[in-house]
Amino acid sequence: MTLFVLRRLALAVPMLLGLSIVIFLLLQLAPNDPALYFLPANVRDPSQIERVRQELGLDRPVVVQYFTWLGNMLQGDFGDAYSYGVPATTIIGDRLVPTVQLQAISILFSLVLAVPLGVLAAVKQRTWVDNSVSAGSLFGLSMPNFWFGLLLISLFSLRLDWLPTSGIGEGGWLDRWRFFVMPVLVLGLSTIPWYSRFMRASMVQTLNEDFIRAARARGLSERRVLFRHALKPASMPLLTIVSLSRLLGGTVIVEVIFAWPGLGRLVYDSILRQDYPVVMALTLLVAAFVITLNLAVDVAYSAIDPRITYGAHG
Repeated sequence: MTLFVLRRLALAVPMLLGLSIVIFLLLQLAPNDPALYFLPANVRDPSQIERVRQELGLDRPVVVQYFTWLGNMLQGDFGDAYSYGVPATTIIGDRLVPTVQLQAISILFSLVLAVPLGVLAAVKQRTWVDNSVSAGSLFGLSMPNFWFGLLLISLFSLRLDWLPTSGIGEGGWLDRWRFFVMPVLVLGLSTIPWYSRFMRASMVQTLNEDFIRAARARGLSERRVLFRHALKPASMPLLTIVSLSRLLGGTVIVEVIFAWPGLGRLVYDSILRQDYPVVMALTLLVAAFVITLNLAVDVAYSAIDPRITYGAHG
C-alpha cells in the first residue's frame, strides 16, 4: 500500500506540471491585456500601459514568465493577485470556507435523497416506482443550473419574498440558513440524478451476486439482506462518483447567480480580469485537491473491502 501511494504521488508531479503549462499558455492567448485593469477607463496611453506591464513582468518572454512563476511557486509564492493587491493564496483562503460549506451541505443533501431513491428503484425495478425515479433523474439532468437558479429566485425571492436573492449572510447558522436553501437546491438537482442512477445500477448488480442468493437461502429477511449484506458493497461505486465532485464542480455558475463569495465566483471574476496569479493558483490547488481526494478514495476502498489490495503493480 505504501508503494502504491508513493507511486501515485510521483505520477501527480508531471500531471500538475503539464496542467500548469497548458493553463499558462491559454492565459497568454487571451485577447485583453491585464495591464488595462490597472489604469482608469479613460486612460489608454501606450507608455503607461507599458510601464504597468513592466511592473507586472508581462513584458518578458512567455518562457521566462513561466519559469519565473514556477520557481516562485515551488517556494510557496503564487504571486500577488492583480485585482486585490494581496497574495493570491490569501484571497483563495478567504473564499475557501464559503465554497466548502456550500459543497458539503449540497453533497450531504444529495446523498440523503439519492441513496434511498437508488435503493428503492433497484428493489422495485421495472415498476412504476423505478420508472418514476428514472423520469425524475432525466428531468434533473436536463434542467440547466442557471435556468433552475433563476426560476427559484423568481419564485421564492421576487414573488413570495421567502428567501434572499444573493449573498451568504452574517452571523451563525440559524441566521444564515435561508441563504443556503436555493444554492443547495440547484447543486442538488445536478447531482441527485447521477447519484441515484449509479446507486440503482450498483444495487441491481449486487442483488444478483451469489452471496446475496446465499443470504436469502439461509432464510434472512429481505430487510436484513438489503441493509446488512447488499448496501455496503453497492455503495462503493457511489464513493467514486462522490469523490469526483470537484471543489469547484458546478459551483461557478451557482455562485455567480447567487453572488456567493466563494471560489467559483473568484475564478469567474479572475478569468474575466485576466488575473493570472489567481487563476494559476486556483487551478493548481484544485487539481492537487482532486488528485489527493481520488487517492484517498482508492485507499478507502481497501479499508472497506479487504478483497481489494494494491500490490506492486496496483
